[in-house]
Amino acid sequence: MPIKQPYFSVVPLLFIILMGSCKKEKPKPKEAQLYDTYCASCHLAPKIDELPKEVWKKSVLPAMMARMEVEGLEQDVVVEPGVLRPKITLNEWVQLENYIVSNAPESLESIKMPHADTVKQFKTKSFALDEQNGAMITYLEFLNEDNQVYYGDLTGTLGSFDFAEEKSDQIYQGNSPVTWYSKKDSVTIVSEVGIIRPSELEKGKLFRKVGEDTLTLQNNFHRPVHTLLEDLNGDGKKEIVVSEFGNESGRLSLLIENDEGKYDKKVLLNLPGAIRTVAKDMNKDGKLDIVALMTQSTESITVFHQTEDLVFEAEQLLGFSPLFGTSWFELVDYNGDGLEDIITVQGDNADISYVHKPYHGMRIYLNNGNNTYSESYFYPMYGATRVLSRDFDQDGDTDFALISTFPNYLEFPERSFVYLENKDSETFEFSTHILEDPSLARWFLMDASDVDDDGDLDIVLSSLTLGFTPVPDVLSDRWNNTNVDIMLLENLLH
Repeated sequence: MPIKQPYFSVVPLLFIILMGSCKKEKPKPKEAQLYDTYCASCHLAPKIDELPKEVWKKSVLPAMMARMEVEGLEQDVVVEPGVLRPKITLNEWVQLENYIVSNAPESLESIKMPHADTVKQFKTKSFALDEQNGAMITYLEFLNEDNQVYYGDLTGTLGSFDFAEEKSDQIYQGNSPVTWYSKKDSVTIVSEVGIIRPSELEKGKLFRKVGEDTLTLQNNFHRPVHTLLEDLNGDGKKEIVVSEFGNESGRLSLLIENDEGKYDKKVLLNLPGAIRTVAKDMNKDGKLDIVALMTQSTESITVFHQTEDLVFEAEQLLGFSPLFGTSWFELVDYNGDGLEDIITVQGDNADISYVHKPYHGMRIYLNNGNNTYSESYFYPMYGATRVLSRDFDQDGDTDFALISTFPNYLEFPERSFVYLENKDSETFEFSTHILEDPSLARWFLMDASDVDDDGDLDIVLSSLTLGFTPVPDVLSDRWNNTNVDIMLLENLLH
């Protein structure tokens, strides 16, 4: 028979447990409270140990001060209209600064790079799209034709390249860099960024091509970098979702065609950093929703659920540290359970916190089935900026192609492009493959298509020779004195 414990022996234990649960938590130090107040008020607070002392002192803290109003301190700062500056006393600022610097590490840990072999599944061939050395490609995408890729560049040129004929054709000539080209049925939209460098000026433009005519949409846009052309409400008209990246200010906008054939503008989210959107019925209610990647300070994957006819409610699915530099995402059923998982790449490093970050790379977030996601895998890669999630070897699982625009060129220059061949989806086992000549160009964009019509997917990389971050002279000299605009990775599977 089991031995029963006397009742009176349980009561003191229960009393002790209850007393312990009623203890008040020790309040945070004043400095920690200041950090939570000023570093987590508008975005997810970065961890102090995510940046070394010198970067905090020389770059991040001065930039942070410029975005605040320090009482008792004369500041020669130009404040753009509509940009709010939190107030802080000089004494509080000194406390906050000392707290961050004293807790920051001297340096960050280095990434332990997985072993890599030269890729054998793909054969490479480079192409020039113009006669000028250096590369200027700002947009790259396959649309309806498998063997024809569309591209835009810094000069405002929009063109297409036919791989069979190895010939370029110009479609449009604008006045500023082309960042996107949307083409569905009879509607085509061209996006010009206006000002490519960080700016608060709304100089971006969208153009609609009708036959041989080009019509300017009446709105100005704040550095638009992506447009989604989709009939969201099923009325036969295409709406336009514009990712206005901006700088300190920006927005995610929806353009709705009215009866006069013009577009009414509706702001979905009044925050900077919108960089990509996808139309998907995320809650299976029969209405298309908008999934958006927001970057800059408030990094997130946010879904805008369509509750009524073009009426949306925002729900954040994932939030990231502003130091992650999230650059791209894809929706893919990685584990074959019928649910859309999220693949992200984090590595934008062309900002005030420039340092090689060990938390940059690709992440797989598996769908838990209740609109929540769990990080299930991380592949480290300095400066990761683009990902393609496809079954490139046709063995039934998802492989990944990754680009880094900001690799560690001094130590790991070969990790500017990586092909991850999936060996075991359940255990997240991948084999890493690199290019034979990885430093041929500064890879910036990427897309996939069956270019040679042989039944498997090929990959096309494009280059942008632009001075984002420090690069060894031997590489910048090579890029500026050669003419490599795009490179085809021909899949040798068939």
